[in-house]
Amino acid sequence: MSLQSVDNGFYETRRSFLNRKNLLKFLIVIIFLSLIYVFIFRENLRIHINFISIKLENSSLIKVNLTDVKEVKIKSPFYRTLGFIRWNAARLERIPVMEKYRPFFAELHYSIPGHATKVTYTADGSGDSFYIYKEVSDTMEIILKDHPMIEGLLYFHFDAWINPFRFDNMNFNHIWFPDSALPPFKCVTNTAGWDWWAWGNGYHNIAKQATANVVKNYSNRFITDKDVFCGGWSDIYYIPRRFFRDFIDLTSVFYPIRSFHEVGIPTMVNIIDLTHRLTPSHSIVTRIADCWGHCCAGGSSENDIKQKRCGHRMDLANEGIKKTLINLLESEASYLNKTISKKIK
Repeated sequence: MSLQSVDNGFYETRRSFLNRKNLLKFLIVIIFLSLIYVFIFRENLRIHINFISIKLENSSLIKVNLTDVKEVKIKSPFYRTLGFIRWNAARLERIPVMEKYRPFFAELHYSIPGHATKVTYTADGSGDSFYIYKEVSDTMEIILKDHPMIEGLLYFHFDAWINPFRFDNMNFNHIWFPDSALPPFKCVTNTAGWDWWAWGNGYHNIAKQATANVVKNYSNRFITDKDVFCGGWSDIYYIPRRFFRDFIDLTSVFYPIRSFHEVGIPTMVNIIDLTHRLTPSHSIVTRIADCWGHCCAGGSSENDIKQKRCGHRMDLANEGIKKTLINLLESEASYLNKTISKKIK
């Protein structure tokens, strides 16, 4: 064997070793890069999956955990409320329109002059609109005696409107009272700066006398301020059952001396509030300031009825107005008792 042959063999062996070494390095690099890729992909996949999970969990359409979902039926906010609807004149042709409210209430009471000979759960025939709170009080007495499922009474005039579903977020343990421009709901000690015809008839003095009589008749029952009287639009209001007895007993004092309803009712409401509020800043009266109109307003439009949850007055002799109210109530009534899925909090 020659020296040249030996050298050639050595170089071939060395070249082969170097090639294998380079191949090994290459494989190591490939494996390392693959591991990095797999790690990054896995983390991104986890983040993506978690993102989807969060989106599904927060979705109002898809419920991931079926144990947190229950089937519920749509109910009217007033399903345990008596709707007390007042007519100041015997316009019986309006009854079919008022019947559209029936699906939303536990029962309806029609207060129509000459419509009934006595006060019952569902009717009275009072023709004395200035003191109609007496019939409201008598109806409350019937409810307390015979109707334990009724939790409140909503009073409103037949030419006022109520959009039932838009009262779903109200506190039904509070009194609701309108806060309009005419007359505003406020309590004062004198009439200075308040130009209103009722004061010219001395109704504030009657309310102050009634308050003094409350102190005599119920000395340990109510908190009063002998100098305070109130005024306020009284065509729409709500009284929860827990204050029925207070309303009844105060009526027994205010009505005999004929306290005008838009002075007597707000003054009675104020006495109930003073008696039951936990602190001076925690009233049990919710002021409803978003109703359209006031005691003596007219000319509400179809858009007013569609957009405002309550208002006064509407002209039901206007076919467009009547149809708008009927369509509104029928549309909402079509959802009643339908079953929906609701997440349990």
